[in-house]
Amino acid sequence: MSAFGQHGAQEFRATVEDDGLEDYSMVDYPEADYYLLLGLSRNPPPTDAEIRSAYRSLSLSFHPDKQPSHLRHAAESQFRHIQDAYDTLIDPKKRVVYDISGAEGVRQEWGQLGAMGIGGEAQKQDVGVKTMSPDEFRRWFLKTMKKRERQAIESLVSSRGGITLGVNAASMVSVDEDEDVQFHIPSPRVTTYGVTYNFDTPVALPQLWGAAERHPDSQDTATEYSEDGQEDGSQAVHMTLSTGITGGLAHPVQKATVEYEDGTEGEESIKMPPILAAQNFRLGASLSPNVRNLVGTKGIWAKHPFTLLRDSAVTFEGLLLPAPSLRTTITRNFVPVSGVAPFNVSVTSIHSRSLDETPPSFEVQVSRELFKKKIGVISWSSGVVNWPEFLHGWFPSLGMGIQSAFSSANEVGHLQIGLIAPAASPQAAMEVDEDEAETSGDFEDDHQHATKKHQVDQSAEAWESHLQVSPGGGALVLKYSRNLFSGKPADDPVKTEWSSEGYFPMPTMDEARAVRLELSAIASLDMSLSWTIKGIRRVGEYTRLGLGVGIADKGMMLTVTWRRLGQNIDIPILICPANEATSGATALTAVFPWLAYCAIEFGYIRPRDRKKRRQEAARRHRELKKLLPQKREESLQAIELMTEQVQRRQGREEAHDGLIILKAEYGYIPPTNKKPKDGFTEPRVTDVTIPVAALVSRGQLVISKKSIKFHILGFHDPAPLLPKRLKIWYRFQGRDHYVEAGDKEKVSCPLRAHLVSNPTA
Repeated sequence: MSAFGQHGAQEFRATVEDDGLEDYSMVDYPEADYYLLLGLSRNPPPTDAEIRSAYRSLSLSFHPDKQPSHLRHAAESQFRHIQDAYDTLIDPKKRVVYDISGAEGVRQEWGQLGAMGIGGEAQKQDVGVKTMSPDEFRRWFLKTMKKRERQAIESLVSSRGGITLGVNAASMVSVDEDEDVQFHIPSPRVTTYGVTYNFDTPVALPQLWGAAERHPDSQDTATEYSEDGQEDGSQAVHMTLSTGITGGLAHPVQKATVEYEDGTEGEESIKMPPILAAQNFRLGASLSPNVRNLVGTKGIWAKHPFTLLRDSAVTFEGLLLPAPSLRTTITRNFVPVSGVAPFNVSVTSIHSRSLDETPPSFEVQVSRELFKKKIGVISWSSGVVNWPEFLHGWFPSLGMGIQSAFSSANEVGHLQIGLIAPAASPQAAMEVDEDEAETSGDFEDDHQHATKKHQVDQSAEAWESHLQVSPGGGALVLKYSRNLFSGKPADDPVKTEWSSEGYFPMPTMDEARAVRLELSAIASLDMSLSWTIKGIRRVGEYTRLGLGVGIADKGMMLTVTWRRLGQNIDIPILICPANEATSGATALTAVFPWLAYCAIEFGYIRPRDRKKRRQEAARRHRELKKLLPQKREESLQAIELMTEQVQRRQGREEAHDGLIILKAEYGYIPPTNKKPKDGFTEPRVTDVTIPVAALVSRGQLVISKKSIKFHILGFHDPAPLLPKRLKIWYRFQGRDHYVEAGDKEKVSCPLRAHLVSNPTA
């Protein structure tokens, strides 16, 4: 369960093969689905008239005042749930919250500390939330939840920093004259260090002339609002302060003359405490103004060419130490021809020297989606440009000094052309067209599920290639990344669980984790090659560990990384100098860490996690079995309460030769394609004829595949944690039909394919 919001469902997954149970995912809701409880479908959403009609129909069966004394207590309990479901779904705003975060979310947000409760965000709005349409309320609610979550995340960490420690362990690998690779116990020592620290801070600036006023419910997501519903001016300009220091760790040795007891003298080397030698100190800040918030959309800013600035993203990066410089970046999308993908253009000017020495240097980058999920990028940098010679005659003071010319030797222009295939979000890959999902058959559902699963696996795959050319040479840069092994992705999820589309909880940590594999290689024109292989794995809710190995200028490097909430620790370890890094040493050093990791992952971590899941599943199974008698009794009472009303409705269906439920069973049925395990050879089913017949409306029966069937009114779970099926025998237009569906399969009746004479039935 997320710390930032309550969701209507909690997922409990367990692989319990040793206990005889199937690999089955059970969604354990704290209470029944309100739509199922009223016999309504989620898609298409029910109208108010349909909700009232379903409520009136159930009231005839479950109102306590209409029941005999021995059923009055059961009727009161069931009617209370029905009343809660009706009160929630008939209120458009409560229904929005219920669809997003479930019944618990409705109670929380309408409670004392909730958004709609006393002292909540709704009461702080200038324009009352009650006047909003359902779509406006949804946008407002999601924005409110996202802001609340951001505050919770910021309370965990309000700054970002990093520590880098360079370790020399070159004695670990050696190569003899015959190129035989030998491994030794290293004697590592820290040789370099680096520390960075930065934190964000809002800057409160007054709005400039012509700033447009916008309603807090506007769809402009770039605008943030304070708790009273007004635009939060502190968000109009965002500033990040940053500092860093890098250097080496010197190990001085002092020679001293020592006099011994026999009167002789000698020299000895005495190791002194290590000294931190700072080579570079950096202090600067970046400023990101929200131009639209500052200048508005009216007056002169609504006219060309000022709209170019208003609709652009602007960033100022200033550096105070070691030398003052200013970097200004303007980014904007351009659509030269209507109907085509936009061009993203970014222009950067760099002022690192006085204008007496050089003009500003420029960088230009243009990117555009060329194919589906393929982005082409072209970037050009001018490097350091000298003033033209003819200006020197007019302004003799122009020109660089010796020191500036020496420091700018490496600042040359370059041209880079690249193609990028970014990794799609797994969440986006799993988005399914609801209308298509609800209307497709079982075979199509299975095919779609397999296709979507394949898309999720492939969505984590990303690559990019760049060709860079400069006066000093060129290089080809290749990068590739994807998830390895089964389990939840290891790459960073979306930082927020709340977005403008809804609530998407982060994956829980009770399942196996994949490893994010990242490969990068740089091939220079002089045929030199450097490469890196890196694996990253989540080891906690916010923590990731990484292990990498590669060839760099210094030699063979082993890199260990640690990441948590913007805090980073990097430890590059030199394990073999460049002059000894042969192909054999490279292969052994690259393969050995991965073999060691695989041995730990599959020999210890995953077996341990599977054992824990089996134990948890067995414990949960025992708990649910204890509740079976109570749940069975409650379902029988519900069936007795609804029987009379359902029989009358079925009688009307029979009079019109409509849909008549003859028999329905729900529960665990032993598999026929393999031998069941001991203790699971007998079926565990319950009669649900009346509850299924109660769902028939206007000659149709529809049960969504997203519905948990044992939460239907009158159902109960006769076989906890086991895969269950629903069997229905029905008659339509005088002909017998039969349909069977699993817990995750849709039921739609009547269909011609269900005829019992059909060989595929």
